[in-house]
Amino acid sequence: MKKRNEAFGLVLVMMGLITVWGLRPQPVQAEGAGFTISANIPDNQYNDAASSFDLVMQPNQTETLSVTVENLENNTKTLRASANTAYTTVAGSEAFDKHHPGKLSQAEYQFSDIFDAPQTIKLKPRETKTVNFKVTMPANLYAGVLKGALYFKDTKAGSHQATDQDGFSVTNYYAMALGVVLREHPNVHTPADLKLRRIRVSATNYLNEPAVLAKLENVRAATPGAMTVNAKVTKHKGAKTLFGYQREGVTMATNSSFEFGIPLGQSWINPGKYHLHLVAKSDHKTWVFDRDFQISANQAFKLNRTNKNVWWIWLIILLIILFIILLLLTYYLGYRRRKKQDAAKIESLTQANEK
Repeated sequence: MKKRNEAFGLVLVMMGLITVWGLRPQPVQAEGAGFTISANIPDNQYNDAASSFDLVMQPNQTETLSVTVENLENNTKTLRASANTAYTTVAGSEAFDKHHPGKLSQAEYQFSDIFDAPQTIKLKPRETKTVNFKVTMPANLYAGVLKGALYFKDTKAGSHQATDQDGFSVTNYYAMALGVVLREHPNVHTPADLKLRRIRVSATNYLNEPAVLAKLENVRAATPGAMTVNAKVTKHKGAKTLFGYQREGVTMATNSSFEFGIPLGQSWINPGKYHLHLVAKSDHKTWVFDRDFQISANQAFKLNRTNKNVWWIWLIILLIILFIILLLLTYYLGYRRRKKQDAAKIESLTQANEK
Protein backbone atom coordinates (compact mmCIF):
# COMPACT_ATOMS: atom_id res chain seq x y z
CA MET A 1 0.00 0.00 0.00
CA LYS A 2 1.31 3.43 -0.92
CA LYS A 3 1.58 5.68 2.06
CA ARG A 4 1.94 9.42 2.14
CA ASN A 5 5.25 10.50 3.61
CA GLU A 6 4.35 13.05 6.28
CA ALA A 7 6.99 11.97 8.75
CA PHE A 8 10.02 14.08 9.36
CA GLY A 9 13.54 13.28 10.46
CA LEU A 10 15.98 14.18 13.10
CA VAL A 11 16.95 17.68 14.04
CA LEU A 12 20.16 19.08 15.45
CA VAL A 13 20.12 22.43 17.21
CA MET A 14 23.37 24.31 17.72
CA MET A 15 23.42 27.96 18.74
CA GLY A 16 19.67 28.11 18.15
CA LEU A 17 19.85 26.98 14.48
CA ILE A 18 17.83 23.92 13.38
CA THR A 19 19.09 21.52 10.72
CA VAL A 20 16.79 18.76 9.45
CA TRP A 21 18.17 15.34 8.63
CA GLY A 22 16.70 13.16 5.91
CA LEU A 23 14.64 10.09 6.75
CA ARG A 24 17.23 7.37 7.16
CA PRO A 25 16.53 4.19 9.14
CA GLN A 26 19.64 4.46 11.30
CA PRO A 27 20.80 6.26 14.44
CA VAL A 28 21.71 9.86 13.85
CA GLN A 29 24.75 11.51 15.37
CA ALA A 30 25.20 15.26 15.20
CA GLU A 31 28.83 16.20 14.78
CA GLY A 32 30.09 17.41 18.13
CA ALA A 33 26.92 16.50 20.04
CA GLY A 34 28.52 13.47 21.67
CA PHE A 35 25.37 11.34 21.67
CA THR A 36 22.96 9.64 19.26
CA ILE A 37 19.24 8.91 19.40
CA SER A 38 17.17 6.43 17.39
CA ALA A 39 13.50 5.48 17.42
CA ASN A 40 12.44 1.93 18.17
CA ILE A 41 9.65 1.71 15.60
CA PRO A 42 6.48 -0.11 16.82
CA ASP A 43 4.07 -2.25 14.78
CA ASN A 44 1.52 0.56 14.31
CA GLN A 45 3.98 2.67 12.31
CA TYR A 46 2.16 4.36 9.40
CA ASN A 47 5.22 4.97 7.21
CA ASP A 48 7.65 2.07 7.40
CA ALA A 49 10.33 4.01 5.49
CA ALA A 50 10.53 6.74 8.12
CA SER A 51 13.14 6.67 10.88
CA SER A 52 10.93 8.85 13.12
CA PHE A 53 7.59 8.02 14.74
CA ASP A 54 4.52 8.19 12.48
CA LEU A 55 1.88 6.22 14.33
CA VAL A 56 -1.74 5.22 13.77
CA MET A 57 -3.61 5.33 17.08
CA GLN A 58 -7.17 5.23 18.39
CA PRO A 59 -8.97 7.74 20.63
CA ASN A 60 -7.98 7.28 24.28
CA GLN A 61 -5.28 4.78 23.31
CA THR A 62 -2.13 4.77 25.45
CA GLU A 63 1.22 3.77 24.02
CA THR A 64 4.85 3.89 25.10
CA LEU A 65 7.35 5.27 22.59
CA SER A 66 10.83 3.84 22.98
CA VAL A 67 14.04 5.69 22.04
CA THR A 68 17.60 4.36 22.25
CA VAL A 69 20.13 6.95 23.47
CA GLU A 70 23.88 6.35 23.31
CA ASN A 71 26.67 8.37 24.92
CA LEU A 72 29.59 8.50 22.49
CA GLU A 73 32.02 10.22 24.86
CA ASN A 74 34.24 9.16 27.75
CA ASN A 75 32.56 11.46 30.22
CA THR A 76 29.20 11.44 31.98
CA LYS A 77 26.41 13.15 30.08
CA THR A 78 23.11 14.57 31.36
CA LEU A 79 20.27 15.03 28.89
CA ARG A 80 16.90 16.72 29.32
CA ALA A 81 14.19 14.94 27.31
CA SER A 82 10.70 16.26 26.64
CA ALA A 83 7.81 15.84 24.21
CA ASN A 84 7.37 19.18 22.43
CA THR A 85 4.63 20.49 20.17
CA ALA A 86 5.74 21.81 16.78
CA TYR A 87 5.43 25.55 16.19
CA THR A 88 6.37 28.05 13.48
CA THR A 89 9.24 30.45 14.12
CA VAL A 90 9.08 34.16 13.29
CA ALA A 91 11.24 33.44 10.24
CA GLY A 92 8.83 30.83 8.85
CA SER A 93 10.16 27.38 9.73
CA GLU A 94 9.00 24.46 11.86
CA ALA A 95 10.69 24.17 15.24
CA PHE A 96 10.42 21.76 18.16
CA ASP A 97 12.61 23.22 20.90
CA LYS A 98 9.88 24.56 23.24
CA HIS A 99 8.02 22.31 25.67
CA HIS A 100 5.36 24.98 26.14
CA PRO A 101 5.18 27.00 22.88
CA GLY A 102 2.28 29.04 24.24
CA LYS A 103 0.66 31.30 21.63
CA LEU A 104 3.15 30.09 19.01
CA SER A 105 0.93 27.02 18.55
CA GLN A 106 -2.86 27.03 18.36
CA ALA A 107 -3.06 23.22 18.22
CA GLU A 108 -6.09 21.85 20.04
CA TYR A 109 -3.93 19.34 21.91
CA GLN A 110 -0.37 20.13 23.03
CA PHE A 111 2.23 17.36 23.42
CA SER A 112 2.79 18.54 26.99
CA ASP A 113 -0.86 17.57 27.68
CA ILE A 114 -0.89 14.08 26.12
CA PHE A 115 2.67 12.94 26.95
CA ASP A 116 4.16 12.33 30.38
CA ALA A 117 6.39 14.94 32.03
CA PRO A 118 9.93 15.80 30.85
CA GLN A 119 12.68 13.59 32.24
CA THR A 120 16.37 13.81 33.00
CA ILE A 121 18.64 11.12 31.58
CA LYS A 122 22.09 10.45 33.03
CA LEU A 123 24.47 8.47 30.87
CA LYS A 124 27.77 7.02 32.00
CA PRO A 125 30.71 7.14 29.58
CA ARG A 126 29.85 5.10 26.45
CA GLU A 127 26.56 3.97 28.02
CA THR A 128 23.44 3.12 25.99
CA LYS A 129 19.94 3.48 27.49
CA THR A 130 16.36 2.99 26.38
CA VAL A 131 14.16 5.96 27.20
CA ASN A 132 10.37 5.62 27.25
CA PHE A 133 7.70 8.26 26.65
CA LYS A 134 4.07 7.47 27.41
CA VAL A 135 1.38 9.12 25.29
CA THR A 136 -2.41 8.98 25.61
CA MET A 137 -4.50 10.11 22.67
CA PRO A 138 -7.43 12.50 23.23
CA ALA A 139 -10.75 10.83 24.04
CA ASN A 140 -12.51 12.37 21.03
CA LEU A 141 -11.83 11.38 17.43
CA TYR A 142 -9.25 13.77 15.99
CA ALA A 143 -9.12 14.98 12.39
CA GLY A 144 -5.68 15.63 10.93
CA VAL A 145 -2.45 14.91 12.80
CA LEU A 146 -0.78 15.77 16.08
CA LYS A 147 2.77 16.77 15.30
CA GLY A 148 5.82 17.44 17.47
CA ALA A 149 9.07 15.85 18.53
CA LEU A 150 10.88 14.09 21.34
CA TYR A 151 13.54 16.66 22.17
CA PHE A 152 16.89 15.75 23.76
CA LYS A 153 19.12 18.55 25.03
CA ASP A 154 22.57 18.25 26.57
CA THR A 155 22.21 20.26 29.78
CA LYS A 156 25.97 20.64 30.30
CA ALA A 157 26.80 21.88 26.83
CA GLY A 158 25.30 25.30 27.39
CA SER A 159 27.58 28.32 27.62
CA HIS A 160 27.01 32.06 27.44
CA GLN A 161 29.24 34.07 25.15
CA ALA A 162 29.26 37.80 25.85
CA THR A 163 29.23 40.32 23.01
CA ASP A 164 29.86 44.02 22.75
CA GLN A 165 26.13 44.70 22.85
CA ASP A 166 24.66 45.49 26.24
CA GLY A 167 22.37 42.79 27.60
CA PHE A 168 23.01 40.40 24.70
CA SER A 169 24.60 36.96 24.82
CA VAL A 170 24.65 33.79 22.75
CA THR A 171 23.80 30.40 24.26
CA ASN A 172 25.56 27.45 22.65
CA TYR A 173 24.05 24.01 23.12
CA TYR A 174 23.60 20.65 21.44
CA ALA A 175 20.17 19.08 21.04
CA MET A 176 18.41 16.61 18.79
CA ALA A 177 14.72 16.13 18.07
CA LEU A 178 13.05 12.92 16.96
CA GLY A 179 9.90 13.61 14.94
CA VAL A 180 6.50 12.36 16.13
CA VAL A 181 3.29 12.30 14.07
CA LEU A 182 0.15 10.85 15.63
CA ARG A 183 -2.85 10.15 13.40
CA GLU A 184 -6.22 8.40 13.74
CA HIS A 185 -7.23 8.31 10.06
CA PRO A 186 -4.62 6.39 8.03
CA ASN A 187 -6.60 6.67 4.79
CA VAL A 188 -7.98 10.22 5.12
CA HIS A 189 -5.60 13.16 4.83
CA THR A 190 -6.64 16.58 6.09
CA PRO A 191 -5.08 19.24 3.84
CA ALA A 192 -3.42 22.32 5.26
CA ASP A 193 -5.23 25.62 4.75
CA LEU A 194 -3.66 29.08 4.96
CA LYS A 195 -5.40 32.34 5.86
CA LEU A 196 -4.10 35.90 5.61
CA ARG A 197 -5.01 37.34 9.00
CA ARG A 198 -3.57 40.86 8.98
CA ILE A 199 -1.09 43.25 7.38
CA ARG A 200 0.98 45.71 9.36
CA VAL A 201 4.11 47.78 8.93
CA SER A 202 7.02 47.69 11.35
CA ALA A 203 10.33 49.51 11.65
CA THR A 204 11.62 46.91 14.14
CA ASN A 205 11.06 43.20 13.45
CA TYR A 206 12.91 39.91 12.93
CA LEU A 207 14.32 41.24 9.64
CA ASN A 208 15.97 44.12 11.53
CA GLU A 209 14.82 46.55 8.86
CA PRO A 210 11.60 48.41 7.93
CA ALA A 211 9.09 45.99 6.42
CA VAL A 212 5.50 45.14 5.68
CA LEU A 213 4.47 42.08 7.71
CA ALA A 214 1.74 39.75 6.44
CA LYS A 215 0.46 37.32 9.08
CA LEU A 216 -0.19 33.86 7.61
CA GLU A 217 -2.01 31.25 9.68
CA ASN A 218 -2.26 27.51 9.04
CA VAL A 219 -5.73 26.77 10.46
CA ARG A 220 -5.65 22.98 10.00
CA ALA A 221 -4.06 20.08 11.87
CA ALA A 222 -1.85 19.41 8.86
CA THR A 223 1.33 20.79 7.35
CA PRO A 224 1.55 22.36 3.87
CA GLY A 225 5.10 21.15 3.24
CA ALA A 226 7.87 23.37 1.91
CA MET A 227 6.45 26.48 0.25
CA THR A 228 7.65 29.28 -1.96
CA VAL A 229 6.13 32.57 -0.81
CA ASN A 230 6.16 35.55 -3.18
CA ALA A 231 4.75 38.90 -2.04
CA LYS A 232 4.45 42.19 -3.92
CA VAL A 233 3.26 45.61 -2.74
CA THR A 234 1.68 48.10 -5.16
CA LYS A 235 -0.34 51.30 -4.90
CA HIS A 236 -3.42 49.41 -6.10
CA LYS A 237 -4.18 45.99 -7.57
CA GLY A 238 -2.47 45.47 -10.91
CA ALA A 239 -0.20 48.50 -10.60
CA LYS A 240 3.59 48.56 -10.84
CA THR A 241 5.38 46.75 -8.02
CA LEU A 242 6.86 49.17 -5.50
CA PHE A 243 8.74 46.51 -3.54
CA GLY A 244 8.49 42.76 -3.00
CA TYR A 245 10.16 39.68 -1.59
CA GLN A 246 10.31 35.95 -2.39
CA ARG A 247 11.43 33.09 -0.17
CA GLU A 248 11.73 29.37 -0.81
CA GLY A 249 11.60 26.59 1.75
CA VAL A 250 9.06 28.22 4.06
CA THR A 251 7.50 25.63 6.38
CA MET A 252 4.68 25.86 8.90
CA ALA A 253 3.63 23.67 11.80
CA THR A 254 0.04 22.55 12.27
CA ASN A 255 -2.33 25.19 13.69
CA SER A 256 0.27 27.94 13.85
CA SER A 257 1.06 31.32 12.34
CA PHE A 258 3.91 33.68 11.54
CA GLU A 259 4.46 37.06 9.90
CA PHE A 260 6.02 36.99 6.44
CA GLY A 261 8.26 40.03 6.14
CA ILE A 262 8.53 42.11 2.97
CA PRO A 263 11.53 44.49 3.34
CA LEU A 264 11.07 48.02 2.06
CA GLY A 265 14.59 48.11 0.66
CA GLN A 266 15.37 51.53 -0.78
CA SER A 267 11.72 52.51 -1.12
CA TRP A 268 10.60 55.83 0.31
CA ILE A 269 7.17 55.29 1.87
CA ASN A 270 4.43 57.87 1.51
CA PRO A 271 1.27 57.65 3.64
CA GLY A 272 -1.82 56.32 1.90
CA LYS A 273 -3.47 53.16 0.61
CA TYR A 274 -1.43 50.18 -0.66
CA HIS A 275 -2.20 46.71 -2.03
CA LEU A 276 -0.59 43.36 -1.12
CA HIS A 277 -0.51 40.46 -3.57
CA LEU A 278 0.86 37.31 -1.89
CA VAL A 279 1.19 33.81 -3.36
CA ALA A 280 2.17 30.80 -1.22
CA LYS A 281 2.82 27.65 -3.25
CA SER A 282 3.51 24.12 -2.06
CA ASP A 283 3.67 20.84 -3.99
CA HIS A 284 -0.02 20.26 -3.28
CA LYS A 285 -1.73 23.65 -3.31
CA THR A 286 -1.39 27.33 -4.14
CA TRP A 287 -2.86 30.10 -2.01
CA VAL A 288 -3.38 33.58 -3.47
CA PHE A 289 -4.19 36.59 -1.30
CA ASP A 290 -5.05 40.14 -2.41
CA ARG A 291 -5.74 42.79 0.20
CA ASP A 292 -5.55 46.57 0.59
CA PHE A 293 -3.93 48.14 3.62
CA GLN A 294 -3.25 51.65 4.89
CA ILE A 295 -0.04 53.35 6.00
CA SER A 296 -0.59 56.39 8.18
CA ALA A 297 1.57 59.51 8.15
CA ASN A 298 3.03 58.60 11.53
CA GLN A 299 3.86 55.05 10.37
CA ALA A 300 5.45 56.35 7.17
CA PHE A 301 7.59 58.76 9.18
CA LYS A 302 8.83 55.97 11.48
CA LEU A 303 9.56 53.63 8.56
CA ASN A 304 11.50 56.24 6.61
CA ARG A 305 13.36 57.46 9.68
CA THR A 306 14.81 53.99 10.39
CA ASN A 307 15.43 53.00 6.78
CA LYS A 308 19.21 53.16 6.44
CA ASN A 309 19.03 52.53 2.70
CA VAL A 310 17.40 55.94 2.05
CA TRP A 311 19.88 58.05 4.01
CA TRP A 312 20.45 60.23 0.95
CA ILE A 313 16.81 61.38 1.04
CA TRP A 314 17.24 62.47 4.63
CA LEU A 315 20.45 64.24 3.60
CA ILE A 316 18.54 66.15 0.93
CA ILE A 317 15.81 67.04 3.43
CA LEU A 318 18.45 68.17 5.93
CA LEU A 319 20.15 70.33 3.30
CA ILE A 320 16.80 71.89 2.35
CA ILE A 321 16.07 72.62 6.01
CA LEU A 322 19.52 74.15 6.45
CA PHE A 323 19.00 76.25 3.30
CA ILE A 324 15.65 77.52 4.61
CA ILE A 325 17.24 78.34 7.97
CA LEU A 326 20.04 80.16 6.16
CA LEU A 327 17.52 82.19 4.13
CA LEU A 328 15.56 83.09 7.26
CA LEU A 329 18.76 84.02 9.09
CA THR A 330 19.93 86.15 6.14
CA TYR A 331 16.56 87.89 5.96
CA TYR A 332 16.55 88.50 9.71
CA LEU A 333 20.07 89.93 9.75
CA GLY A 334 19.30 92.12 6.73
CA TYR A 335 16.10 93.31 8.35
CA ARG A 336 17.97 94.27 11.53
CA ARG A 337 20.64 96.06 9.52
CA ARG A 338 18.05 98.04 7.55
CA LYS A 339 16.17 98.85 10.73
CA LYS A 340 19.34 100.21 12.33
CA GLN A 341 20.10 102.23 9.21
CA ASP A 342 16.58 103.68 9.18
CA ALA A 343 16.83 104.51 12.89
CA ALA A 344 20.17 106.25 12.29
CA LYS A 345 18.70 108.32 9.44
CA ILE A 346 15.70 109.37 11.55
CA GLU A 347 17.99 110.34 14.41
CA SER A 348 20.21 112.35 12.01
CA LEU A 349 17.20 114.18 10.56
CA THR A 350 15.87 114.94 14.00
CA GLN A 351 19.17 116.43 15.12
CA ALA A 352 19.35 118.56 11.91
CA ASN A 353 15.86 119.97 12.46
CA GLU A 354 16.66 120.90 16.05
CA LYS A 355 19.56 122.97 14.85
